[in-house]
Amino acid sequence: MEILIVKIILIILLIRVIVLTIGHLVIVFYDEATKIAVDELLKDPVKYIRDEHICTFFINMIWIMFFTSLLISAFKANITIN
Repeated sequence: MEILIVKIILIILLIRVIVLTIGHLVIVFYDEATKIAVDELLKDPVKYIRDEHICTFFINMIWIMFFTSLLISAFKANITIN
């Protein structure tokens, strides 16, 4: 059962990373999206920086929780590799 949960979490994280990557590529290569991103940054730079850093913080916390749970499972011998 634990390996199923790990697989589900990994699939969700993979989908999330793919969606975020596509979003960043749209901002880089689509001129209108680049203009919107720059306008948002110039409108309120302090809010933009705070939002970026809090998002990064939460993403890092998710990764830390994920890796910690994998380590705990590995030390308790709950994970088997076929």
